[in-house]
Amino acid sequence: MDLQEFCKQLQAGQFPLKWPGHWCGGAWLPGKTSGVQKSSFNPNTGSKLIDVYVDKDAVQQIVDQAYKSRAALAAVPVSQRLDVLKRFRQALVDYQQPAELILRLEAGKPSWEARQDIASAVAYLDWVVNHGDEVLQTLTAPCIMGQQQGGKVQLIPIGVTAAYLAFSTPITNFVVYFAASMLAGCPLILNSSSHALLSSMLIALLSQEQDLLPGMLSVVFGNFSSFKHLLVDKRIAAILYTGSREHCDVVRAESRQHLGRQLVLQSGGKNAVIVHSSANLQEAVQCVVYGALVSAGQRCTSTSRVFVYRSMLPAFRDELLKALRSVKVGRTDTDTLGDGKQGPFMGPLYSAKAVEKYLRFQTMANREAETLLWGRAVEDLAGGYFVTPSVHYVKHFDNTTAYQGNVLFSPNIAIYDYDVLDTAIEQINTTDAAFAVSFVGDPEVLKARRSLFLAPNLMCNMPTVEMQVTLPLAGRLQSGHHRYHGPGVALYLCFPQVLTQDTASEQLIRSWPWPRY
Repeated sequence: MDLQEFCKQLQAGQFPLKWPGHWCGGAWLPGKTSGVQKSSFNPNTGSKLIDVYVDKDAVQQIVDQAYKSRAALAAVPVSQRLDVLKRFRQALVDYQQPAELILRLEAGKPSWEARQDIASAVAYLDWVVNHGDEVLQTLTAPCIMGQQQGGKVQLIPIGVTAAYLAFSTPITNFVVYFAASMLAGCPLILNSSSHALLSSMLIALLSQEQDLLPGMLSVVFGNFSSFKHLLVDKRIAAILYTGSREHCDVVRAESRQHLGRQLVLQSGGKNAVIVHSSANLQEAVQCVVYGALVSAGQRCTSTSRVFVYRSMLPAFRDELLKALRSVKVGRTDTDTLGDGKQGPFMGPLYSAKAVEKYLRFQTMANREAETLLWGRAVEDLAGGYFVTPSVHYVKHFDNTTAYQGNVLFSPNIAIYDYDVLDTAIEQINTTDAAFAVSFVGDPEVLKARRSLFLAPNLMCNMPTVEMQVTLPLAGRLQSGHHRYHGPGVALYLCFPQVLTQDTASEQLIRSWPWPRY
């Protein structure tokens, strides 16, 4: 299959699409039909989009090819690796329409959000291409400080890197992973989620068009089960993963026996918005609605808690409910208007299982809190995985309860009130899954209190979700252990090595008063 044929079938809706196999060494590796079958479904209708097959032998061949390519890739000058990113950037522009369609079909994104994701990915690659040398110099800066004259620092690639492609933001996840691997000079094996198979097909076909060095980028089609085949291979030197906390625990456990393996793991956070007494009410509502509903609340950075200054609570609650009741939930696979006003603002959840979990938590929340807006399945969109947003007012903060302590990964908002700002900050800090906190109000108030927050990403008068391709840092503790993100991921895919040749030191040695012997 070539890119043009894929796009034709995609536009014509010829589903399920034909799968050519795994992408290995610049060629298609047919998957055995006797392997484990995985499928991607349209969350708007429940209909099948594509079938793939996973077997250990295919994964083994892909690792073999990537491992053999390490030295050749490391020898490619940085300028040429940045040129690869530049070509991928142009390919995303050239094939923006099918990329947006895939995000609408498979990720359940409205047109406005799909378009924003692609634009963000393109802008990110633009920045990396234009600042690649600067990024690499920054990564070596700690080695240079205090260094003796004559030492030269070089970044050595750590080796084969395996990355998992999450379903909620597949294209933007990919550009972060691929840019980091190109900056570091590491072969990248991309493993798809079963909810991102079409996105992975597009990436592999774009790679085919670019005629990359064999092993530079490989694609395993499957899900976390196929990713576990990569985890047990000792030749995998680094793991990049974004997904559930349970899967992060599996990655850590499987990697303990592989000494030196680098892990960059990120899972969902309990992200909060603080509505300060100095806040503009309308801006506060907009930040909360956007943060809670973009990607149907299924991002690691989605808003799930709102702390409102007590005297503002009645007005904020009324405005928030009014805004949420006006939000249009609808099919994204037929959303061709794409302006966010006429088309839907929020699409479906990713699966029937996600809907069932969301509805179950409504009952749980009602036992712990006052329900202001009950989340329900959307009956007139039968076949798809659609729900309405929910809001619960929690009178007593308790991070140990089932509803308040869990990361729900859905369009749900828990509201708390507070009198003293420091008390609200203390409560926000109790979670072990802090990723981002949005402060709505006077920026000077946030600046004076910033040292009190444990969340690494503080957003001032902005939503908790990333407006661009990624936030600068991963979350706290279970949400990422304060790792660098974006171009900083390259830091974990290479290590500095210093070669020192100092004439003064050589002369000093020769001048030492050696004893006669």
